[in-house]
Amino acid sequence: KEYQLLELFLRQPGQVFTREKLLMQVWGSDFIGETRTVDVHIGTLRTKLGEYGEYIRTVRGVGYKLDDGK
Repeated sequence: KEYQLLELFLRQPGQVFTREKLLMQVWGSDFIGETRTVDVHIGTLRTKLGEYGEYIRTVRGVGYKLDDGK
């Protein structure tokens, strides 16, 4: 799932994704669970990316985006 999240972010840098949108795009419409799942996977992805993990930004009250430098 981390790879799919990263791929989605890389395809649309700067685009803010809600947790719900990420769940639909990565887990699919049949996912049963909570949006907290996204937070856990984002945390794991940031850790795996090491110093580059800081480029995945939390947009408070909305979701996440890959920082495009703007």
